[in-house]
Amino acid sequence: MFIDWKAPAALGLALLLAGCASSPTHPSLASGALPELVPVRSFVASREATGAYRVSPDGRKLAWGGTSGLTGAIRVKTIGQSEERAFPMRARRFVWSGDSRFIVAMADPSGNEDTQVYVVPADRPDASFVNRTPFAGTKVGLTRVIEGSADVIVETNQRDRKVFDPYRLNLETGRLDRLAINPGSVGWWGADSTGRLRARLLLEGDQSRLQLPGPTPEAAWRTAFSWSRFESVRFLDFADEQTVWALSNRGRDRLELVKLRLDTGEETPVFAVPDVDLDNVLLGKQSRAPLMAYAMPGYPRVDVFDESLKQRLAVLKDDQPAEIAVTSKDDSDRVMTVAVTSDRGTRYHLLNADGGAPVFLGETRLSLISAALTSTQPIDFISRDGLKIHGYLTLPKGVAPRNLPMVLLVHGGPWARDRWGDEGAARTLQQFLANRGYAVLQVNYRGSTGYGRAFMEKAIGEFAGRMHDDLIDGVRWAVARGVADPERVAIYGASYGGYSALVGATFTPETFACAIDVVGVSDLARLVETAPPYWGLGLAWWRRYVGDPANPEQRRLMDAKSPVYRADQVQKPILIMHGVNDPRVKLEQSERMVDALRKAGKNVEFVTFKGDGHGNQRWPNNLTMYRHTEDFLAKCLGGRTSGFDYYQLGAWAF
Repeated sequence: MFIDWKAPAALGLALLLAGCASSPTHPSLASGALPELVPVRSFVASREATGAYRVSPDGRKLAWGGTSGLTGAIRVKTIGQSEERAFPMRARRFVWSGDSRFIVAMADPSGNEDTQVYVVPADRPDASFVNRTPFAGTKVGLTRVIEGSADVIVETNQRDRKVFDPYRLNLETGRLDRLAINPGSVGWWGADSTGRLRARLLLEGDQSRLQLPGPTPEAAWRTAFSWSRFESVRFLDFADEQTVWALSNRGRDRLELVKLRLDTGEETPVFAVPDVDLDNVLLGKQSRAPLMAYAMPGYPRVDVFDESLKQRLAVLKDDQPAEIAVTSKDDSDRVMTVAVTSDRGTRYHLLNADGGAPVFLGETRLSLISAALTSTQPIDFISRDGLKIHGYLTLPKGVAPRNLPMVLLVHGGPWARDRWGDEGAARTLQQFLANRGYAVLQVNYRGSTGYGRAFMEKAIGEFAGRMHDDLIDGVRWAVARGVADPERVAIYGASYGGYSALVGATFTPETFACAIDVVGVSDLARLVETAPPYWGLGLAWWRRYVGDPANPEQRRLMDAKSPVYRADQVQKPILIMHGVNDPRVKLEQSERMVDALRKAGKNVEFVTFKGDGHGNQRWPNNLTMYRHTEDFLAKCLGGRTSGFDYYQLGAWAF
């Protein structure tokens, strides 16, 4: 039922609906003492929550994500002073300019991922963000902030929608100077801190080629070395004129920190951890040397190489698991913002140059309600074909961990992974579901990143095959341990996770009591055929793992793994939700699936989100998504629901 909250009778109806919260009906929950039911609005919209703190390069100012009234904003203040300035903007990310004068935000207001560069002078409270790249139908990426300058390096597909050319953009005037033309196969441009192009990466066939510029601007680029397209080399930053820091698995299974010679490709191994890939490495601006490294074997692992930094961060540690991450530093490497992230949210601190006690800055939505939230534990099990699979289990508070209704929450990608303490959509949803009374199981199925190249490559050809078997084996593990009620398990996912939810409903309908698909794929061949033009250089991954729809035999196999052609196999209710502006998984993927289900006489609920795309940025859409989720799951699993949330009264206005 959809209600027009602008209608005169809406307020009276709202008062009636406000009392529609329901208690759990599942026996394992009804006899327990679940914690306080946290309102949906607390998970999706909070005027008190803050995040993404960034210190300016000169170490004098802070910027962070917050609100202005009821809208998103980037807030700015001078360190040590109380006065704040708010610049309304819903940004995907933002940074300081190298001269500390401007805030640079990357945003796509409609959710279509045509990101543009928005700029505002940080010291002018009367200023507003200005779009410095107002090119309709194009996508802009921020490549590099130039030290001490009001210039940045950006990449845009304005000239050719399939590839990106690098430009030098002056933030003050908007002047845009092209630095090079993409010949059609460059997937990465490497600029140093002065803005000079030092390298570029060509993706051709099954090869990656690193090229270096010639001795003069007119000289041709030359190939220095090459490697397999399906090995990973992630360039971090230039160490000096001859070498670059990188995370690489060339000739090995896992990503390690290496120092790589630009002219020969020779790698010097520097640091690695057992069993898993390195996630990231923090480099010093002054020393250009590694300061700390991050990995996620189960709980977070942080290795600090700089002894002085180790001592400064030690005061933020306690006896509970947490990931302590430096999120920004000034040019001296002395003033920094630090995020301390647990499974129940993130708190931010400022470390000043004087080495004094950390200054608490703010906390995220989850951290504000952490007392009502629960813990997450790393788990592992052996798949039916003998592969060790890792994941996470979150159990609701206040009830015995026996025979619980459970949600299998499947991550997207599939070249991604679930993590223990990440602050994001999956973490928020995980805690929301646990608060409603559900056990939440997350499985890093084969194909997930983080566990080495061999583990990822075991997913080749295994969409709707062994990748899905890993999920089913995870459910069986939870049932065998007595945690999950085998008759009350739902599958929920977004993007690839949404595809998995549809596969669960159409390939293994006997396992799940219901399914929720958010921006999910229903037709694999159409996903590739309707991909954005700038996906072209990356489609080799899809063809390798899933198939090429231009090949008739491979297309037949892709269709056989596509849920849209198996709608008649569905046995249980399905909730499908999709952003109308999704550029990756087009809305047609859900529309066709819903049409097929309805023609087959199946129980399906369909919700669309205006103004959003592949994942919601707008809190009113997230409010709607969470409300539909809790009501849907209460019916099929027997958890609790909060009923109408009074934020729904005003959500239409935003």
